[in-house]
Amino acid sequence: MKPNKTYKMTICPMTYVLDILGDKWTFLIIRDMLFKGCCRYKQFIESEEGVATNILADRLKKLTKHGLITQCKDPDNGRQKLYHLTDKGIDLTPTILHMIKWSGQYDKETYLSDDIMHHLENNFEKSIEYVKANYKASCHAN
Repeated sequence: MKPNKTYKMTICPMTYVLDILGDKWTFLIIRDMLFKGCCRYKQFIESEEGVATNILADRLKKLTKHGLITQCKDPDNGRQKLYHLTDKGIDLTPTILHMIKWSGQYDKETYLSDDIMHHLENNFEKSIEYVKANYKASCHAN
């Protein structure tokens, strides 16, 4: 059988995750939404990592297509869009926190305060709930 866009080459769960999230920019967009309250295109562009506009547009489209984010018109400027994580996107919070914890443990150049690391090591479930609640509150503020 010849592969096409609707044919999956494998049913491996890791393949599914990597097909959607398997690049640096996708995780950084989700990080910026969860932790920095980014919801506008310009905010993502201004991120310190410096994503190119074509890559950002592609990743936002991909995240929307896969149901991790939604987009709507900005009520303050109808020509612009606002992006928000869906419940499916918010459910990546534990994964992202595990990645942060892992990086803080193994990369000595990663800045992660002792307080945050302690919290992630000893109160992981509370950390998840805090990030989710804080994100949802920031969405209502935008």
